[in-house]
Amino acid sequence: MADKLTRKELLKKDDAFLAAAGESAKWLTEHRTQVIAGSVAVVAVLLGIWGLVEYQGKRDHDASALFNRGLQLLDAAVLPPDSKDAPKPDDADAPTFANDTDKLKAVRDQFQKVVDQAGSSGVATLALFVVADTNQKLGDKEAAERQFVALADRLAPKDSLHFLASERAAYLQEARGDTDGALKSLGRVANVQGGFYRDYATFHQARLYAAKGETERARNLFERIEKEFPESSVLDKARDRLNELPSAPRADVAPPSESGSAK
Repeated sequence: MADKLTRKELLKKDDAFLAAAGESAKWLTEHRTQVIAGSVAVVAVLLGIWGLVEYQGKRDHDASALFNRGLQLLDAAVLPPDSKDAPKPDDADAPTFANDTDKLKAVRDQFQKVVDQAGSSGVATLALFVVADTNQKLGDKEAAERQFVALADRLAPKDSLHFLASERAAYLQEARGDTDGALKSLGRVANVQGGFYRDYATFHQARLYAAKGETERARNLFERIEKEFPESSVLDKARDRLNELPSAPRADVAPPSESGSAK
């Protein structure tokens, strides 16, 4: 049998996990095609639920117009000003940007207008997700984390966007060393019976407990995945992590006496 990994080695594995930029987006793209067309790829999220935007637009025309402009900015090309593909200066419906940073700032500012206009409506909720996402991409991780947490507070536990917001908050919290905060964010999903992607949240809870040295809590959660989610896409990873944990103490072995011999 392969040697068990030490806690230090587990922490190194988790550092590597965090260092892999885009891990969350990659996993979502590969496994969540049934959920609002690719999840955290924000354009797909928004376009995938455009019907909700139209509904909210009937109730709040101004917010809908602002949101629609935001979608245009999301679709905008990044082209140098002298590119032959650049639209004519008077073509306001086909904006272009000289670089990705300028585009992200324009997208963020536009969707922030929707949030300011529409308050806590559905269209504003979607807009806030985009604002948080673009803040993270622009390097303002503190604001992004705060906004993802606010979304998780606002949304119903079984809402698919609730899972996405909670997950993104957890990754940001873990990256800055707030393991307890990340566990709390993941618990918003893992502890909801019938919650959306509860198995995935449980896996990352277990991973974090293992890194903290709370081996038995980690073991129980990895085993729960195998028991409760036999068809889960993270089942193989859970088994691998479970096998890497130090062996559990045997109940039938008495602790050594003070002299060093078993009683």
